[in-house]
Amino acid sequence: MTATADIGRRRRLGARLRREEGLGLVELLIALLVLNIGIFATLAAFTSGALALRRASHTSTASAIADKYMECFRDASYTNITWPMTTGNCTSAAPVGADGLTYHVSATVSAGSQLSSGTYQGSGNVKTVTLTITGPGTKTTVLDTTSSTFSLCTQSALGTETNPCKS
Repeated sequence: MTATADIGRRRRLGARLRREEGLGLVELLIALLVLNIGIFATLAAFTSGALALRRASHTSTASAIADKYMECFRDASYTNITWPMTTGNCTSAAPVGADGLTYHVSATVSAGSQLSSGTYQGSGNVKTVTLTITGPGTKTTVLDTTSSTFSLCTQSALGTETNPCKS
């Protein structure tokens, strides 16, 4: 091969490389790749938002259930503040929420006193109720915890004690 033939071959190769045939196809493929990345990012944002909305819905339903159960404790007489409740609308430990899912309620009732150092500061008989709402479906995800103190002085149906509180 001669030098002239080699130069001619290089020119033809250079001319072929400078042609713009097929360049639109490459640009189109790059544009599609960028568009796909944008679509997948938007889809991921929607999925994340849907999960956050579902969690918020479960939490608000659990709060409503906790409020309902705490109201049942408030409506009960002091001697009937026990868990599980045996009267009223709050006897189930697995209520169905407004969303149609089953939640789990657990409660602890502890007795105590509000008297401090011999000086009367409150009732000598109080009960503290702590409600924990978990679910739905699993008992491991705690959605709401609420606590309230009930005094023999203020609770209805005081029972046999005629003067449980000092004035």
